[in-house]
Amino acid sequence: MLGEFLKAFEDIMYLEKYTESKGMLQKINALIKLLSLTAILLSAVVSRSIYSLFALFVIVISLSTLSRIPLGYLLRRVTLFIPVFAAAIASPLLFITPGSTVAHINIGPLIIQVTIEGIEKASIFTFRIWICVAALNLLILTTKFTQIIQSMEELGLPRIFINMIAITYRFIFLFINEAYRMILAKQSRTTRKESRMQHLRFITNMFSTLFVRAYEKGERVYSAMLARGFNGATRTHNHNKKKPTDSLFLLAVFSICGLILSIEILRSAGW
Repeated sequence: MLGEFLKAFEDIMYLEKYTESKGMLQKINALIKLLSLTAILLSAVVSRSIYSLFALFVIVISLSTLSRIPLGYLLRRVTLFIPVFAAAIASPLLFITPGSTVAHINIGPLIIQVTIEGIEKASIFTFRIWICVAALNLLILTTKFTQIIQSMEELGLPRIFINMIAITYRFIFLFINEAYRMILAKQSRTTRKESRMQHLRFITNMFSTLFVRAYEKGERVYSAMLARGFNGATRTHNHNKKKPTDSLFLLAVFSICGLILSIEILRSAGW
C-alpha cells in the first residue's frame, strides 16, 4: 500500500511529461511564461469577485487545452491536495461571517449559523487558491525544469533560493526511490502478517532512516560540488530565445489581467 502511494506520488511530482508536446505554452519562451502565469496568479490573489475569478478560470482551462494537457490530469494534480486543504481552512468563514442565515447547527446549547455571505467568502477563497495552483501547474507542466531555473536567474532572484529549489526537486525522486527500495526489502523479509502497530513502527523507522541518509547525502553532494568548482551559479545548456509571438502572448495576458484588475478597482470604488 505504501509502495503504491510512493509510486503515485512520484508520477505526480514528475513535471516534464508534457514539456515536449506541441502545444501553445510549450512554444512560448520560459521567461515569458513565468511572467504571464505570475500575472494570472497575482490577479487571482487580488480579485474579490467570483466573476473575475471565473474569467481567470476560463483562461487557465483554455491554456491547458491549447497546450494539450489532459484536463483530467490537470484536475487531479490541482484539486487533490492544496485546494482541499484551502477549503478546510476556509470552512470557519461559513459560521463567523454575518449575513443571511441558510442553516442552523445545534451543538448542545450552542447554535451555529451558516450564512450566504460566509458560503460566498469560503467559495471565493477556495476558488482563488485553485486558480493559483493551476497557474503554477501550467508553468511546470509545459516548461523544462532547467528552463524555469534559468528564467529565475534572469529575473534576478536570490541564488540561494534558486539552488534550494533545484536541489529539492532532484532529491525528491532520489528519496522516493530509496524509500521504495526499503519497502521492497522489508516485504521480502516478511513471512507473516504484521499488526498495525508493527507496521507503524516500520514507517517511523523508515522516515528516521531517510532523514539521516538525506543529511549525509546532502553533505556528500555539497562537498562534491565544491570540489568541482561550484560557486553558487546554476549552469544550463538551454537558452531562452525570445520570438515576436512571445511578446504578443505576454501583451495579451497582461492586457486581460489589467482589465480584470481595473474592474476590481472600479467595483471597490463603488462604480
